[in-house]
Amino acid sequence: MSQLKVVGKKSPGDGMDGPERMKETIDLRSYGQLIWRRKWIVILPMLLASLVGWVVTMPRFMRPVYQCTATMMVEFPRAMTKELAGLVANPSMDERLARLQSMIQSNEFLSVLISNTKMREDKWVQEWARKNQKRYPDMTEAELVDLWLMRYLRQSIHMEQSQKGMANQVEVAVADYYPERARDLVQSITQGVIEASRATQLRLTQGTEDFSSSQLADYRTKLQEAERRLEDFQSSQAYKKVRPTMLTEAILPRAEQLRSDAREDLSRQQSDLASLGTQLRGLNVSVDRLEQLLDRGSAAAQLGQGRALEETYVRQTLIEVTAPSMASQATALQLARIVEGIRTDSRAAVTNLVGGNAAAQGLAEEYLATRARIDLARARVGNFDAEFRAFSDRLVSAPEADIELRRLQQAADQARGVYNALNTQLTSAQLSSAYESSVVGERISVLEPPQRPLKPIKPKRTAIVLMSVMMGLALGVLGAFVIEQHDSSFRDVRDLEEAIGLKVIGTIPAIPEIKKRPNRTARDGFLAFLDDSPAYREFRRTALALLRGPDGGPGTLLVTSARSEEGKSTAATCLAMAVAKELPRERIILVDLDFRKPSLGRYLGMPNEAVDVTTMVRDRRWNDAALRPTVVPNLMVITAQGGSPLAAEGVTEEAFVWLLAELKRHADRIVIDGPPNLPVPDPLIMAPLVESVLVVVKAGSTPSETVRRSVDLQRQFADNLIGVLMNNVSEVLPYYYQYKHYGDGYRARG
Repeated sequence: MSQLKVVGKKSPGDGMDGPERMKETIDLRSYGQLIWRRKWIVILPMLLASLVGWVVTMPRFMRPVYQCTATMMVEFPRAMTKELAGLVANPSMDERLARLQSMIQSNEFLSVLISNTKMREDKWVQEWARKNQKRYPDMTEAELVDLWLMRYLRQSIHMEQSQKGMANQVEVAVADYYPERARDLVQSITQGVIEASRATQLRLTQGTEDFSSSQLADYRTKLQEAERRLEDFQSSQAYKKVRPTMLTEAILPRAEQLRSDAREDLSRQQSDLASLGTQLRGLNVSVDRLEQLLDRGSAAAQLGQGRALEETYVRQTLIEVTAPSMASQATALQLARIVEGIRTDSRAAVTNLVGGNAAAQGLAEEYLATRARIDLARARVGNFDAEFRAFSDRLVSAPEADIELRRLQQAADQARGVYNALNTQLTSAQLSSAYESSVVGERISVLEPPQRPLKPIKPKRTAIVLMSVMMGLALGVLGAFVIEQHDSSFRDVRDLEEAIGLKVIGTIPAIPEIKKRPNRTARDGFLAFLDDSPAYREFRRTALALLRGPDGGPGTLLVTSARSEEGKSTAATCLAMAVAKELPRERIILVDLDFRKPSLGRYLGMPNEAVDVTTMVRDRRWNDAALRPTVVPNLMVITAQGGSPLAAEGVTEEAFVWLLAELKRHADRIVIDGPPNLPVPDPLIMAPLVESVLVVVKAGSTPSETVRRSVDLQRQFADNLIGVLMNNVSEVLPYYYQYKHYGDGYRARG
């Protein structure tokens, strides 16, 4: 589940001042920590899914498919003269490709292809026809075979324009279960296409002469009609020159909308500039000095280039209203790069101006970019206005009669040019070749013959396995979130306090400084911990909370937990160090009384000695040699050894009374690292004899019912529970310890 960072105003008395309200933001780091805690729930579905993907792609389950290709070249007809370019249709490569595809998909072509490759003899196809005979009672088995093969070939054959080489190259591809048959199919297709093309050329050549004669007669009539209309109009009208313009009546509404959009963009940019200026003045940044950066150097040159591009952009947008293209988009990209270039080139000058203020740096750069956009937007609006003025002038200076005269003159000239070209080239081979090729008479040759495929194209094992892994990952992450939702452990301080009726006096994060590392001793780790680390600050808060209690805090403190692996020993050690640093004039002893599983010696990096707490308790004799120094001068540690008889017997009340009396004679305060109270009863024996008991709860780990049972059991023996230390909080609620978020700037810097 998502975790929230809480900042701003709290209720009176909770230590935070300020008028800000509480804000909630998503902390993405918590998602990663959640997944790390549930990593096996994520990893197992991934491994299982990848195994399934690998097995499914085996040939036993998915038949491999092979693809064979061949490249054909289509020879275009010779170029026509300008006058005849529009007379004879010259289809595009897409149209020619569509005709070839239609021919290949026809029943006649596929039937010949099936016969040439002997596909009817495929046993699998014949078996399919026999099984489906009852579903198609009106068809024979042979007809069913042909039906299935034609459907199969229509799905398997692909023809498209080649992505490599020249534009007149066509690639034919066939996918089949057998590599040899795939090659034979491609070879038969290319031969069939070439033979069909030659046959079409022979048929079309016979109609060339009739076509040319009919076209010549038609254009003679069109020429006579155009000349008659021109003469009739010239008898009553005078010729006037018309000034050309970019705008026409047809695109005028769209041009108005474009100009309106440009003005709105200018207004919006000006509003943004005013807002940025206000913010910069609030940061004591001179806006006038910022704008001076645009009047000199490369920024001024780039703005001049941008204004020239704005004129080109306006003309391109007006042209694209009737002839769509991507020219204006390319110009717009150039304009955006100019603005970004101004921002980049001015960065050093802005840095000198704002004095290294990160917030002012970003605002200043955005101010310069917005100011540049305003200059370009003004140029764009001015260019649109100029086009509209030119259009208005044209309407005044070019009457409709002048336009009609020009149209008639152009029609007559065009008809005369086509007629003369036809009359001159009537018998030429150029027209005949163009006519043949315009219908379907392409000349086609094989450029790259088909080769036997060596590797299958399907199934794509890598892609399928990768997809399986991604699906397994998604299921694993979903499972981790579901399990996290139904996890009964405590993950919130308020919930813990309400459930057990005890105050959480400290929330302990991870302590990376004292984790075991290959090149780091335990002493170095604790020194780093005490060097004002974030974890030490949390333990110091806890120590101060304890020392504010009656009589200056408890003289004897027992630290226990519900079960092992709760971080009890870590908490006891770090808390004892924090108390010792707060009370440098008092002598404090930290003693390990978890005889069944002692860990303080190993945790502090201390080797086993002959004298420890187990020998003193066994012999009922105090020995100062058991006191071992730590990195804090006034803190001493008494360790315990595992495997002693006390590990099985535990701590008796008589032994603990004697030990506690001895400890009080040698120390001002005593911190006891006790065992967990659910597996063993030792803490229940110790509790009535100490002043206070502190319970450690590992957040996100210990079930809530276990915690309740531990607290209730402890209360049955002594009513001296002073609170809870919530451990592992940085793993469950990391936003509590994002010190950079709270402004962790108080450490001394060298």
